[in-house]
Amino acid sequence: MKRNFITLVFMIFFSQFSWADLIPLSDVQLQSSVGRIDFSSAETSPEEAAGIPSNTLSPEDLTLTEGIALDINIQASLDVTYVDPDGVGESGSEGIIGLSGLHIGGSDDPITAEMLASDTPFKSNELAIINNVLIDVDPHEGMFITIEELGDNQGNGVDIIINDIFLGDRTRSAGGLLIENLSNFIQDKNVTRFNDLFGMNLATVDDGKDTANGNWVPFYSQVLTQSVDDALTNQSNQADTALTESLNQVSVGVGLPGFGANTTIDASFVLHMDKVAWVDDGGEFGLAGLMIYQGEDTNGDGIDDTIGPARLTQMKLETITHTNLEGESVQALYIENLDFKADIAIQSIYVGSPANSLGALHIKGLDTSGTSIWIYGH
Repeated sequence: MKRNFITLVFMIFFSQFSWADLIPLSDVQLQSSVGRIDFSSAETSPEEAAGIPSNTLSPEDLTLTEGIALDINIQASLDVTYVDPDGVGESGSEGIIGLSGLHIGGSDDPITAEMLASDTPFKSNELAIINNVLIDVDPHEGMFITIEELGDNQGNGVDIIINDIFLGDRTRSAGGLLIENLSNFIQDKNVTRFNDLFGMNLATVDDGKDTANGNWVPFYSQVLTQSVDDALTNQSNQADTALTESLNQVSVGVGLPGFGANTTIDASFVLHMDKVAWVDDGGEFGLAGLMIYQGEDTNGDGIDDTIGPARLTQMKLETITHTNLEGESVQALYIENLDFKADIAIQSIYVGSPANSLGALHIKGLDTSGTSIWIYGH
């Protein structure tokens, strides 16, 4: 009691003689601001490290033989609407989430305000380019998809425009969305910019294609579904067998995707976007120069020197019976293991227009391993 009283006296005393003025930062100070977030990883024993998969996912990891290859030039426009028939609460009315004017294309020039508002933002020859899409399917290894080139090697990637996002009804637009030049071609000039901003020494791995000004980093994904019969055969005890049988029962007539007993998804990628922005009334709030990757230390000096792929590892999907917070039994889509590891570098966070930068941000060591998600109706 005495200690609390003395602490209170000190707080009252100093509050009488302390004050502070909040001084706004100048534009120069804001534009030169650089933020960094480091996620510290837990210590790993040598035995555990030996069992951790490498940060690559490639066809060499599998025993697949021959598949198909696709080159795709695409331009598309569509609308997407989600309807909630009963709204919120007992007397709620119908509401929607609508994506009106979703356009996919590939403009060689920067996206203009007129294009963001247009029903036909791309010219007939402005196609999104996706080359060397390789698909292999095997009953034991699952489906393996490779995308070698998303966009071209001049920095022109896939452009995505959403004219309006409607929340509630079709008269209430929350603005639009722009993703400009989504690509897996990592340009040297952008890597240099990231290195200068965040004091890094990263480089891309030579893609072996003799491409000037950068390198391609292929996108890899593997989807493997374990059938219920396989699960029952491989179960080691009766409890697991009973669980698998119950999963099979849930997947019938639930209205959720039939993911069987267990679907596992792995993915490995590096992506760069010139811009990701929310657009409203001609103004923007966005990220310019966004790269999703994972830094690798190839020479063992404790410093990342190589741009490696971000990795989604063995994310498992199941349709199950789940007990919600109210204690009710519901059918749910269960993401058992959302294990995503990545670094994120942002050259500029801006408001209004890219000229109004609030600074740069680097997020290192993002790790969501051990995360589980249940998705169900309410």
